[in-house]
Amino acid sequence: MLYHLALWLKGYWFPFNVFQYISFRAWLAFLVAFLIVWAVMPRFINLLKRLYAAYGGVVREYLEHHSDKALTPTLGGTVIVGTLVILSFLFLRLDTPYPYLASFVLISFALIGFVDDWLKITKKDGLRAKVKFLLQLMFGTATAILMVKFLPIDTKIYFPFFKDLHPDLGIFYILWATLFIVGISNAVNITDGLDGLAIGASLTTATVLAFTAYLTGNYIYAKYLGIPYVPYAGELSILLAAFIGAGLAFLWFNTFPAKIFMGDVGSLAIGALLAFVALTTKSEFILLVAGGLFILEILSVIVQVSYFKYTKRRYGEGRRILLMAPLHHHFEKKGWSEPQIVVRLWILSILFGILSLTLLKLR
Repeated sequence: MLYHLALWLKGYWFPFNVFQYISFRAWLAFLVAFLIVWAVMPRFINLLKRLYAAYGGVVREYLEHHSDKALTPTLGGTVIVGTLVILSFLFLRLDTPYPYLASFVLISFALIGFVDDWLKITKKDGLRAKVKFLLQLMFGTATAILMVKFLPIDTKIYFPFFKDLHPDLGIFYILWATLFIVGISNAVNITDGLDGLAIGASLTTATVLAFTAYLTGNYIYAKYLGIPYVPYAGELSILLAAFIGAGLAFLWFNTFPAKIFMGDVGSLAIGALLAFVALTTKSEFILLVAGGLFILEILSVIVQVSYFKYTKRRYGEGRRILLMAPLHHHFEKKGWSEPQIVVRLWILSILFGILSLTLLKLR
């Protein structure tokens, strides 16, 4: 909205012309998002504390020493998602499909998480896993169809290291996009098990994707790097800048010991947003590397469960590879403190982010 308003106002005062620059709107969106979450979160925490007092809190995870977090409120992701939806219409160009589709992704996946979180608070039991997964598939498929219909992207997959390898999936692109969105959404959700872990890793991943979106939306840079050019994709870097601002403000309250958790309402929506941006900018493999921590976390669960079922079927007794899954709980069982685990995995996430940037040129 501000972009279009500034186009009209610059006729009266030329400095309004600065709103045409993506970099300026990105920095402004970052600052505004930070201030909104910073101002709203303390009041939101107090509101949730009264709600938790009425329902007796929520039992968290499977470790005994997490029992002290029973009364720590969740649903913090509601503030992040609400801020991003508002700012997407405030700072992104409304003559592109990006603010509408991004908002759909955020709201739909946040809605799944909100219902799950709310049931955990009020009924002590969230959505059944199958129901939750089916809802994700439904909204993921809807997102994929809308992307193919309204976005200026093709149905090809672009591989790093192989400049001329970009197979066209055709109608099967919808299946690929759906599974990608659902997979990344769940990966971020699984990572959200320690104070500040998921939001910190999300910030480093979002930074990489924001940079990628800016380059993808610029014809000159895209041609030089040999990456797909997607018209106006740079607008998504503004939304991710807003997320980085909102996420940093949230991290202030979510760092150990956390005063609030973002819950499924936040983790599912953030994961879906990251996947949506990666699909839109044709940078799925960059996300898989930049978000390597998320991939390790979800793989740790898949491998642990699969191995346990296999050994139980073959030997009559289930065996484990890790002391506990997801991965961060394995390190807890080894005796690492929560801040140690979080900071070390943040460092790993940063390294993954740096490594992913090399894929922009290695074509």
